[in-house]
Amino acid sequence: MSFAWSYSRLKNYETCGLRHLHYDVLKDIEEGESPQIVEGHDVHKAFELRVSENKKLPLGLARHEPWIRHLMDPPGECFAEQKLALNSLFQPVGWFADDVWFRCVIDFTKMLDHFAVIVDYKSGKVVEDDTQLALQAAIVFHHIESVQRIRAAFAFINSDKVITKTYYRSDLPLVWADVLPRVRRLESAQNKNEYKPNPSGLCVKYCKVESCIYHGRGTR
Repeated sequence: MSFAWSYSRLKNYETCGLRHLHYDVLKDIEEGESPQIVEGHDVHKAFELRVSENKKLPLGLARHEPWIRHLMDPPGECFAEQKLALNSLFQPVGWFADDVWFRCVIDFTKMLDHFAVIVDYKSGKVVEDDTQLALQAAIVFHHIESVQRIRAAFAFINSDKVITKTYYRSDLPLVWADVLPRVRRLESAQNKNEYKPNPSGLCVKYCKVESCIYHGRGTR
């Protein structure tokens, strides 16, 4: 089986290899539609339609209209739920290309000459994760050679908090130097079919891998 990854797969593997195996690789266990997951899907769809089709936000999200206008109104071309992919040589490829290696979906993108803005919508609690933003910036740099600077942001919808970070094209080597060793561990796990459990608080209530020795207790 060829190796392809995404940020979510990398994060899931690092959280627990065995859980990643069942949820993401074998897919013999489904996450389920929790209220939080449903809310996340609804938020992303509403914002996508607002940006791509100029549809009004639903009543529950209407208070975010000024912020959306703040993103959309300045000069530049806007994109919603943009799907970008690279091969292992960091070359842009199609989403389902035979040599696809890394996939990334960017919730909101605005392009203007040498500058871009990218935003990732979050409906959950406020958590900073530079890796996700860095990877989103990196894939835009690889796809759009003219872009030299990117302002990236997490927008936490329920807390009205925005966390921003600026990336430059010169940051690309540092981004990949940090991420690639982690990706190689994920690839090695796939090649060896070796997915080790990593007990944590998730085992107690949130994991459905009942065959795991830590299921329901989460202790080492």
